[in-house]
Amino acid sequence: MISNKELGAIYTTERTIFRTFAPDKNNVKLRLFKDALSLESKEYNMRKDNDGVFEVEVLGDLDEYFYTYIVENEFEVTDPYSIASSINSNRSCVIDLSKTNPEGFLEHPEPPIINPTDSIIYELHVKDFTSHSTSNIKNKASLSGMTENNTSYNGYKTGLDHLSELGITHVHLMPVFDYLTVKEDREFTFDDDNYNWGYDPELYNTIEGSLTLYPDEPKKRIYEFKEAVMAFHKRGIKVVLDVVYNHTFRGKTSNFNVLATNYYFRQWPDGSFSNGSGCGNEFDSQKPMARKFIIDSLKYWVNEFRVDGFRFDLMALIDIDTIELAVKELRELKPDILIYGEPWMADRTPLPSNKTTSKGTQSKASFALFNDNFRNAIKGDNDGYSLGFAQGNLDEKRNTETGIAGSIFYDEARIGFTQKARETINYVNSHDNLILQDKLLKVFPQKTEEEIRTYNKFIHSILFLSQGIPFIHSGNEFLRSKNGHHNTYNAPLSINAVDWSLKEKNIDVFNYIKDLIEFRKSHSAFRLDNGEEIRDRLKFFDHVEYCPTIAYTIKENGNYILVVHNANSTPCLLTYQILKKHIVEKYKDEFKDMTVDLIFDEHGIVRNNTNLNHANGVQTQAISTYAYKVKTIR
Repeated sequence: MISNKELGAIYTTERTIFRTFAPDKNNVKLRLFKDALSLESKEYNMRKDNDGVFEVEVLGDLDEYFYTYIVENEFEVTDPYSIASSINSNRSCVIDLSKTNPEGFLEHPEPPIINPTDSIIYELHVKDFTSHSTSNIKNKASLSGMTENNTSYNGYKTGLDHLSELGITHVHLMPVFDYLTVKEDREFTFDDDNYNWGYDPELYNTIEGSLTLYPDEPKKRIYEFKEAVMAFHKRGIKVVLDVVYNHTFRGKTSNFNVLATNYYFRQWPDGSFSNGSGCGNEFDSQKPMARKFIIDSLKYWVNEFRVDGFRFDLMALIDIDTIELAVKELRELKPDILIYGEPWMADRTPLPSNKTTSKGTQSKASFALFNDNFRNAIKGDNDGYSLGFAQGNLDEKRNTETGIAGSIFYDEARIGFTQKARETINYVNSHDNLILQDKLLKVFPQKTEEEIRTYNKFIHSILFLSQGIPFIHSGNEFLRSKNGHHNTYNAPLSINAVDWSLKEKNIDVFNYIKDLIEFRKSHSAFRLDNGEEIRDRLKFFDHVEYCPTIAYTIKENGNYILVVHNANSTPCLLTYQILKKHIVEKYKDEFKDMTVDLIFDEHGIVRNNTNLNHANGVQTQAISTYAYKVKTIR
């Protein structure tokens, strides 16, 4: 059964039409309240159509009226299509969206269209990013705090100014839609245990009240998020929303299941809910009205809030047909919309394996997937003691090279899962698992602070100088720690809040990563996309004087960029004879002589002329990345 009708509360100043899908129910009523706390209400019988949709029209201007649905005279639930709600998600709210736009919101210019591989993603949680006293943000723990200008700690930029300074292109906001396990009342905002990442969805199209200054005022919630989107856009930063359509926090008692029993959730043959999400249920994206909900929701966020992308939690559980349709319809709204997700699930699922959105399925629709193969190859496993190439594990050299080449099929020794580099999200940690600093402290408890900083820089250099889309989690750029906690989804704010004093303490690491971003932006060689072009222009050295290094050249504008990632504890030398032989054999480029200029080293971009002497070769310091510009002379 499917209906193409618009669902939810369809508002005009003269009337509001309420529609909800409840195919197996005989009696659904609308209960209407004048305010969020009123005990007085008026009930309206809803008429059921052949498509399973119940509908009622109520005359008059219902802007900011609250409502629920009474199902079979027994259960009272909110509207799954709610675009606003009372505090703590108890009642849905009718909203005149035309009254929620900040001045200039509809007209403000969005950041220019960019190619996917030009993207640089920065993941953050609004509460983490704005709450700490060192942020010096006035409106802490709020979307409004994300819009503040000229915030700093001891002269070092924080908040929005920090993001502009760093040079990222996309901010990835961890869930800002309504979730259930955090008290939304402002008085509880800074209670240490009133915290959650937000992967416990309740109302998918409603702004989470705990991240706003006025959680009890539905219009202001929407207004505040629109202000944040506009503030990012004015800085040239696109906005990606973290979406969690794979499960709901409540299963059998959710509004979905009360309205349409056992329709929206996958089940095993015995009738029990499947649990591929690890959260008690799975949203059945293959059901026509479930698929419609997901796509309607995504399009609502783009049309109403002008967002620029989506990150899908446990994307493998959303069937590939739904994802392909969503990508198609979203790209019609915004051609460069960025879509990516996790190509895995938490547990078994009845979704057939050929329908899961997993590695290899992304190439037809050209969306991106998190690349855990590359992640583990660089730095080892997430929470354990294993080491990656960056810590000297040469068993991971080929896997790291595969990631450097954009995880395409590069050759028989380097086989990835993509056809184009735009299909891989390259990262070393996200909000899940140990943050990089804590992983390094765990595997290297005897290393000095300076040595740990060196490894941080080295790992990020591999990340940013690889083909694909780089992604970092907030605070990586100045060695943020979560005190060794690997899963802080509901840990205290004292653990999750970003301590901005670390930026001052580790400003050299910040400046290095800032330089990596600038360097990547200034060289198209690191932003290739097509697999054939990557194979043609990027060539690996077979070995470099037996050092544990990865070395490669990328052809750019008739010259070459040479990159050497030295994972050895001592310097490594690459002779000019080896370099010349490499260029001649791999590119069939005959030349008389060449000049070699150092353009990036362990401190960042080299801004002075550093033409090297042929007799010395190029020497890379221990645990560091060097890049050179090689110009051939014919």
